[in-house]
Amino acid sequence: MRNNGLVRTAAETIRRYDMLRPGETVLAALSGGADSVSLLLVLQSLGYEVRAFHLNHCLRGAESDRDEAFCRALCAKRGISLTVVRVDIAALSQGKAVEETARRERYAQLEKAADGCKIATAHTADDNLETVLFHLVRGSGARGLAGIPPVRGNIIRPLLNAERREIEAFLRENGQDYVTDSSNLSDDYTRNRLRHSVLPVLREINPAAAQSALRLGQQLRQDEDALGALAADCLHTAAQPDGSYDTRPFLLCREAVRGRALRKAAENAGMPLRDLAQTHIEALGRLLESADPSAQLDLPHGFAARRQHERFRIEKRESLPAAEAMALAVPFDGVWAGGNRVKLRKLEKSEVFYKTVNTFCADCGTIDFASLCVRARQTGDRLRLTEKGGSRTLKKLMIDRKIPAAERNGLAVIADKNGVIAVQNIGMDLSRAPKNGERLEIKIERN
Repeated sequence: MRNNGLVRTAAETIRRYDMLRPGETVLAALSGGADSVSLLLVLQSLGYEVRAFHLNHCLRGAESDRDEAFCRALCAKRGISLTVVRVDIAALSQGKAVEETARRERYAQLEKAADGCKIATAHTADDNLETVLFHLVRGSGARGLAGIPPVRGNIIRPLLNAERREIEAFLRENGQDYVTDSSNLSDDYTRNRLRHSVLPVLREINPAAAQSALRLGQQLRQDEDALGALAADCLHTAAQPDGSYDTRPFLLCREAVRGRALRKAAENAGMPLRDLAQTHIEALGRLLESADPSAQLDLPHGFAARRQHERFRIEKRESLPAAEAMALAVPFDGVWAGGNRVKLRKLEKSEVFYKTVNTFCADCGTIDFASLCVRARQTGDRLRLTEKGGSRTLKKLMIDRKIPAAERNGLAVIADKNGVIAVQNIGMDLSRAPKNGERLEIKIERN
């Protein structure tokens, strides 16, 4: 095979990262484009037992069918076993995040077809540079700026140190054609805009920009490994048998270690990390440092972090248990476990009451002070809010007010043995309205 430079580059990358053993079977992801065709030929020339996989995603009509036909013909010519899977990605994604759906489905089908062997993808140094720039403009941290890893689980990238110009020269000198995805020519996608408009400028400034990005990635991954080990130690020390974490090991860590440990804690809770931004990590740090012993923080994908004194946990908001009831005395000023501040005081006879959303005025004569408490909602709780209407269940009132289900257990309910007096963000029961006797001011504030 002519132009052995690309073959030598791939062989060195495979050796350096211990990707494959001599004669090992490997499944090559084959789109029909220049990169994947080069990958197939290089792996075969290096003596590996190569199988190929092609996903027809049915997104480009006749062009997608053309790509499939090309891959079939190429593999037949080279004597390579080919698996083809057809998936209607547009229908599967239902018009949303088509690119992400295609990526997930491609890797899922590759794993199925691999049947335990290594999977080789044709990512190059140019792809890596695009990825670094993509994460840079999104504000990603060191993990994103590290770019594409040479090895991730059973997925290997033998061409990661090769540049696109080397690949095109390799194919040209060996008389090997390939297909071109027309969507790669459009600037509708961020990656394409980077490829067409930004990368040429970078190469004018530094022709070795792609190799510089690879070296940066290697350094950052080494740093990440070291910091990740420290974060794992922190998490191990902080972990409690009930699934919560002791806050103190986190507070003793340096910020870089703490952030990684918090990210891992979120991952351990089952939270998808793709939308967990640095701002969320910083907010989690503030939650641990807060003087509030029962602080709570909403996180993406329906998750929340909740602190109870020197313990905290990250869970699905729906799974956060209702806070325990807390007895109330008069006067009172304190924080309920749901994270809300409750204030109670008796009004002077001549004192004017000023109504706000969560400030209520109740008749003391209607209240059993011995059983007065703040608690979460309970099955059967009812409120009568108007003269004309009857009482309604608290559940229906919360639905009418469009209060998310995940937030309902966190609303403060002021009650006694006779029932509900007032509910945060809902109102006060009409039967507790002041008459001519002593009045109780109830104020609920979100911490």
